[in-house]
Amino acid sequence: MCIAVAAAMASTALGATVAVAQPAPIEAYAALPAIDGVSVSPDGSALAYIQRSPDGDAVVAMNRAGEALVTVDVSDRAARSVFWASPDHVVISSTVNDKLPYTTSAGLYEQLDIVNVRNHRVARALRSADKAILTANFGPATVGTYRGKPVMYLRTYTVENNAYTYDIYRVDLDDGRGRLHQTGAEDTNAYLVRPDGEVVARTTYDTETGMWRLLASRGGNWSEIMSRRSLLDPPGMMGFGQSYDTVLVSEDREDEGPVLAEVRLADGSEVMQHDNNSLRGAVRNGLGYLVGLSRQGLTQSYTLFDEGLQANWNKLELGLSGRQLYLTDANDDLSVLVFRAEGAGEPGASYLFDANQQSVNLIGREYPGLAPTDVSQVSVVRYTAGDGRELIGYLTTPNGREARNLPLVVLPHGGPAARDYTGFDYKPQALASRGYAVFQPQFRGSDGFGVELMEAGYGEWGRKMQSDLSDGVKYLADAGVVDPARVCIVGSSYGGYAALAGMTLDQGVYRCAVAVSGVSDLTAFLATERRQGGRARFNSGLRYWQRFMGVTSDDDPTLAERSPAQLVSRIEGPVLLIHGREDTVVPFEQSKIMEEAMRRAGKDVELVALDGEDHHMSFPVTRRQMLTETIRFLEEHNPPR
Repeated sequence: MCIAVAAAMASTALGATVAVAQPAPIEAYAALPAIDGVSVSPDGSALAYIQRSPDGDAVVAMNRAGEALVTVDVSDRAARSVFWASPDHVVISSTVNDKLPYTTSAGLYEQLDIVNVRNHRVARALRSADKAILTANFGPATVGTYRGKPVMYLRTYTVENNAYTYDIYRVDLDDGRGRLHQTGAEDTNAYLVRPDGEVVARTTYDTETGMWRLLASRGGNWSEIMSRRSLLDPPGMMGFGQSYDTVLVSEDREDEGPVLAEVRLADGSEVMQHDNNSLRGAVRNGLGYLVGLSRQGLTQSYTLFDEGLQANWNKLELGLSGRQLYLTDANDDLSVLVFRAEGAGEPGASYLFDANQQSVNLIGREYPGLAPTDVSQVSVVRYTAGDGRELIGYLTTPNGREARNLPLVVLPHGGPAARDYTGFDYKPQALASRGYAVFQPQFRGSDGFGVELMEAGYGEWGRKMQSDLSDGVKYLADAGVVDPARVCIVGSSYGGYAALAGMTLDQGVYRCAVAVSGVSDLTAFLATERRQGGRARFNSGLRYWQRFMGVTSDDDPTLAERSPAQLVSRIEGPVLLIHGREDTVVPFEQSKIMEEAMRRAGKDVELVALDGEDHHMSFPVTRRQMLTETIRFLEEHNPPR
C-alpha cells in the first residue's frame, strides 16, 4: 500500500466502539508480533525484520521491491531485534540463557549472528577472538569501518590473570572473529567510539565509592574531564552530541534535577542543555550525530532538529491521527524512515516513509489475527491517593459494554521503576476482550512521569506503592465504573509481588490474584541478590532493591511484615502462581516459597510452572500458556458477566 503523505491517510476511522459478538481467540493476543524489529539498510534500499508464524520464526531480508535477499530460521532462539551492519550484512540479536565460560552461574546474555545477504553465510560474532573473552555482547554495537572494510565494534569482557576488563573488540562481519581493539580497566563501564574505530571517550564507575568519571582520549592517554559521586543513579554517557566534538551526558543534579547536557570532549565544559523532561531516547543519523530526541509523557513525542525532518514527521502524525507513532529506524541520511503505529483499533503496524517520494508504504501488521474491533479503548484516569498525591492510571474498557458496574482486573506494572503506555498492550487487551475493565495504575515509584514521582516510591514497597493501587480501585468504584465486589489483581515481576500483597496487605479489596514471576519473600529475594551480585558495597542491584524497600540489611524486620509468604494467614481468596523455570531475574524459588506457605496454611493456591521460559515471556507457547491460565482462573473466580 503506497499513498502520498499529503493525502487523507486517516480516512479509515479507527477507535469507534463497536459491539463484538465473539472475541478473538486468546492465542491471537498472546502471539508474539508477526513482524517485529524492522530495520532499513544504511543506503535505504533494503529491509530486514523478524517474521513469526505457526511454522516457526525467521529473519527476512528483502529489497524495497519485495524481492527476498535471504531468510534465516531463528526458531531455535529468542530473537529480539535485527540491524544492518553494512549494506551486505544483517545482524540478528538474540538472548540466550546460559552459563558462559569463566562465569559461575547461568544468566541471560546477548548473542549476535551476522548474515551476509549476498552469499547467505552466517557467522556468530565473538565465537572466537585473539584473547580469552566472555562470548557475548555487553553493550551497544558500533557499526563502522576499519581500514575501509565494514566491521562492528563490540563490548565484552577479557579474562586474563584472574581479572576481567571491559574491552572493545573489532569484529569481522564475514567470520565473526573478534580482535582486541581497546583495553579498558576493571572499573570501565562505557565507551564512545566513532564509526572509524577511534575511541574518543570512556567512563569508569567505582561501585564501592560511587565515583563516576568521564575520560577523553588525548594522544593515547586518558584525561578526566568530568567526575561525580553517586552510589546509585550515576550519570550516563548517551553517545555523541551534534558532532564528534561533544558527548551527551544525562544526570540528576542535586541543584537542577534531571539534566541532559552536551559536553565538550576537549575540556569538559558544557555547550548546551536539552530538555530532559520525560526523555526516552536519542535520534541519530548514520554518523552517530544527535539529530533529535524522543519523550514519553502520556504519549510519545519527537523533537527533531532539522526543520524538514520535523515537518515530515508532523505530516505523518497528522495523516495517522488517533494513533501513536514510534520512529524505530532510519537510513544513514534520514531520508527513509521506519515507524510503527498503534492505538485504538490498531494493535500495531510498521510503515516505511520515503522523504524523496513523499510516500508511505505499509510493511506489515503485527497482529494479523486481530481485527480493529478486537482492540479496546484505553483512557487516562486521574485520581487522588489517600495522602493527597495526584496519580494517573490507564483504563481499558471492553468494547460493546457500558462503562458501568464492570468487573475489574488491576494490572500493576513491573519494575517498580517502570511504566505503562497508552499503546497496544496484549495483556490488558486480552482481558478486556473477555469482558473485564483493566486498570493500570502509575503508582509512586513509577518511571517516566518525572523524578519526583519515582523518588516518592523510595521506601514505600508494600506501603504507599501498594495503597496507590487500592486507592485507584476506590476511585473507579465510587464513580460507578466498576463493581467493588468483583475485583481481582494480576501482575508480573514487581506487579506479581503487588498481586500477592493485594491479598495479604490490602484485605477485602481483591477476591483473587494472579502473580506471574512475582516476589513473595523479600528477605530470601535480597539474600539471592546478594549471593549472585556480590558484597553489598559493590552490589548496585542490591542497593536498588533496598532503596525501594527502605532497608539497609537483609534481616530488617520490616521485610517480613511486607512479605506475602509470611502473611498467608490473611489470604481470603484463591491465588494463581505462574513462573518460568529459567527465570534469572526473580528466581522460580519465590513462587515455590509462596505455594508451600499457602498449602501449609490450607489456602487455595495453584502453581503453573513454565518449562524453558525466562522472566520476559519470550516464547510463544509458554506466553500463550500464561495468558490462557490467567483468563481461565479469572473467569472461574471472578466471572465477567
